[in-house]
Amino acid sequence: MVKITKILNNGAVVTENSQRKEIIVLGKGIAYNKKVGDLIDSKKIYKIFTPFSGKQKKLLLDTIHETDPIYFQISQKIVDRLKHEENIELVDSVYITLTDHLATSVERGKKGMFLVNQFKWELKNYYSKEYSYGLWALKLLKNQFNIDFPEDEACFIAVHIISGEMGNDIGDFQKSIDFIKSVTKIVRYYFNIDIDYQSLSYNRFAVHLKFFWKGMMYDRKSRNFGDLSEEILKVIKNSDIESYQCALKIKDYIEDKYNYKLNNEEIMYLAIHINKIVSDNRR
Repeated sequence: MVKITKILNNGAVVTENSQRKEIIVLGKGIAYNKKVGDLIDSKKIYKIFTPFSGKQKKLLLDTIHETDPIYFQISQKIVDRLKHEENIELVDSVYITLTDHLATSVERGKKGMFLVNQFKWELKNYYSKEYSYGLWALKLLKNQFNIDFPEDEACFIAVHIISGEMGNDIGDFQKSIDFIKSVTKIVRYYFNIDIDYQSLSYNRFAVHLKFFWKGMMYDRKSRNFGDLSEEILKVIKNSDIESYQCALKIKDYIEDKYNYKLNNEEIMYLAIHINKIVSDNRR
């Protein structure tokens, strides 16, 4: 059981965790007919915000005060499905920004005002998984508010998912798109092929690049230099010299653009993905 220290609304209260640090918990109707000092059933809680920065706390409190709890519940459904089906944990900040975005989108949608997403093509092809969850989220909005949103809205939701998935600010999204686009372009021009962006092999390549970019930008210290990469790299060089040479082109681009030196294991995985894309294309 949780003791209430402050009531924010019927679905949100302030309390303390086991370390006696302030936390904010959300749950459908958890504060209904309750007062400060009362206990609430922990089984009713669907989201806990643990200690966070002052800026994030203010944003969360503002969102709670100004937003219908139904938007928090829809956000939670999206987050829960990603966790259960894809084992993806989104950072808490995206839960707040996604909730606010959904509320704003519905208000616009009720007036027939829909925004165009300039990254629609990139999202559908480079982040197809996140885009598919964006489409699913539109069904939730349709069922709740009877509004038919265009695919562009699925793209906006996908951007929030991507930002939460990678733990970065939404502003980093375009940078990751530019990175994937540039690397894909190197492969296209090197082999002079038209890539099937809907293929499984390309989807895996895009996912690899997505997480490679995150590691390159934010997690360089935890790189694994791979004790097996040297021998496997020799096999790749001998069996598929073209894919290996293309991987080296990408290596040079990344070193020049991002001042990041790829290790053998990273070159190896690039070559493997490139080989699969090219093989599928030739078939």
